Amino acid sequence: MAILSLPPIIRAGVRVNITLEAYDDNGQHVCLIHTLSGRIELGPKAWVEAVRDEVRKLERIAGRAGCAEMRIEGRNWTRVLAPLGYVPWAEGEGFGLRKALAHG
Repeated sequence: MAILSLPPIIRAGVRVNITLEAYDDNGQHVCLIHTLSGRIELGPKAWVEAVRDEVRKLERIAGRAGCAEMRIEGRNWTRVLAPLGYVPWAEGEGFGLRKALAHG
Protein backbone atom coordinates (compact mmCIF):
# COMPACT_ATOMS: atom_id res chain seq x y z
CA MET A 1 0.00 0.00 0.00
CA ALA A 2 1.23 3.50 -0.85
CA ILE A 3 -0.25 6.85 0.17
CA LEU A 4 0.28 9.77 -2.19
CA SER A 5 -0.49 13.35 -1.15
CA LEU A 6 -1.09 15.41 -4.27
CA PRO A 7 -0.54 19.15 -4.60
CA PRO A 8 -3.69 21.10 -3.69
CA ILE A 9 -6.21 21.74 -6.43
CA ILE A 10 -6.53 25.50 -6.63
CA ARG A 11 -8.66 27.29 -9.19
CA ALA A 12 -11.44 29.87 -9.12
CA GLY A 13 -13.82 28.86 -6.34
CA VAL A 14 -11.89 25.65 -5.60
CA ARG A 15 -9.28 24.74 -3.00
CA VAL A 16 -9.12 21.02 -2.30
CA ASN A 17 -6.53 18.65 -0.85
CA ILE A 18 -6.50 15.04 -2.01
CA THR A 19 -4.67 11.95 -0.85
CA LEU A 20 -4.68 8.80 -2.96
CA GLU A 21 -4.05 5.29 -1.72
CA ALA A 22 -2.72 2.66 -4.12
CA TYR A 23 -2.92 -1.02 -3.17
CA ASP A 24 -3.39 -4.49 -4.60
CA ASP A 25 -6.80 -6.15 -4.34
CA ASN A 26 -6.76 -9.79 -5.47
CA GLY A 27 -3.86 -9.15 -7.84
CA GLN A 28 -5.35 -5.97 -9.27
CA HIS A 29 -3.70 -2.58 -8.68
CA VAL A 30 -6.36 -0.19 -7.29
CA CYS A 31 -6.29 3.55 -6.57
CA LEU A 32 -8.63 4.86 -3.86
CA ILE A 33 -9.41 8.50 -3.19
CA HIS A 34 -8.35 8.23 0.45
CA THR A 35 -8.83 11.77 1.73
CA LEU A 36 -10.65 14.71 0.20
CA SER A 37 -10.87 18.01 2.06
CA GLY A 38 -11.34 21.66 1.29
CA ARG A 39 -13.97 23.85 -0.31
CA ILE A 40 -15.65 24.18 -3.67
CA GLU A 41 -17.52 27.47 -3.58
CA LEU A 42 -19.44 27.31 -6.84
CA GLY A 43 -23.08 27.05 -7.85
CA PRO A 44 -24.59 23.55 -7.98
CA LYS A 45 -24.00 22.84 -11.70
CA ALA A 46 -20.50 24.34 -11.66
CA TRP A 47 -19.73 22.36 -8.47
CA VAL A 48 -20.67 19.06 -10.14
CA GLU A 49 -18.63 19.89 -13.26
CA ALA A 50 -15.60 20.91 -11.17
CA VAL A 51 -15.72 17.61 -9.25
CA ARG A 52 -16.05 15.58 -12.45
CA ASP A 53 -13.21 17.48 -14.09
CA GLU A 54 -10.86 16.86 -11.16
CA VAL A 55 -11.85 13.18 -10.89
CA ARG A 56 -11.00 12.76 -14.59
CA LYS A 57 -7.55 14.17 -13.82
CA LEU A 58 -7.14 11.75 -10.90
CA GLU A 59 -8.13 8.87 -13.18
CA ARG A 60 -5.34 9.83 -15.60
CA ILE A 61 -2.83 9.95 -12.73
CA ALA A 62 -4.01 6.55 -11.46
CA GLY A 63 -3.88 5.05 -14.95
CA ARG A 64 -0.32 6.28 -15.50
CA ALA A 65 0.59 4.73 -12.13
CA GLY A 66 -0.63 1.36 -13.41
CA CYS A 67 -3.93 1.20 -11.57
CA ALA A 68 -6.61 -0.95 -13.18
CA GLU A 69 -9.39 0.55 -11.08
CA MET A 70 -10.31 3.81 -9.38
CA ARG A 71 -12.40 3.74 -6.18
CA ILE A 72 -14.06 6.32 -3.98
CA GLU A 73 -16.00 5.86 -0.76
CA GLY A 74 -17.51 7.96 2.00
CA ARG A 75 -20.46 10.07 1.00
CA ASN A 76 -22.78 8.97 -1.79
CA TRP A 77 -21.08 10.21 -4.97
CA THR A 78 -23.41 8.28 -7.30
CA ARG A 79 -25.28 11.30 -8.69
CA VAL A 80 -22.02 13.07 -9.47
CA LEU A 81 -19.85 10.19 -10.70
CA ALA A 82 -22.23 7.69 -12.35
CA PRO A 83 -22.11 9.70 -15.62
CA LEU A 84 -18.33 9.06 -15.64
CA GLY A 85 -18.89 5.30 -15.45
CA TYR A 86 -18.68 4.70 -11.68
CA VAL A 87 -20.73 1.81 -10.27
CA PRO A 88 -21.28 0.52 -6.71
CA TRP A 89 -18.57 -1.78 -5.38
CA ALA A 90 -19.64 -2.65 -1.84
CA GLU A 91 -23.39 -3.14 -1.87
CA GLY A 92 -24.93 -2.98 1.57
CA GLU A 93 -21.68 -1.78 3.17
CA GLY A 94 -21.99 1.98 2.94
CA PHE A 95 -21.13 4.03 -0.08
CA GLY A 96 -18.42 2.90 -2.43
CA LEU A 97 -18.00 3.42 -6.16
CA ARG A 98 -15.54 1.90 -8.61
CA LYS A 99 -14.52 2.40 -12.22
CA ALA A 100 -12.29 0.25 -14.40
CA LEU A 101 -9.51 2.33 -15.93
CA ALA A 102 -8.48 1.86 -19.55
CA HIS A 103 -4.79 2.37 -18.69
CA GLY A 104 -4.56 -0.19 -15.86
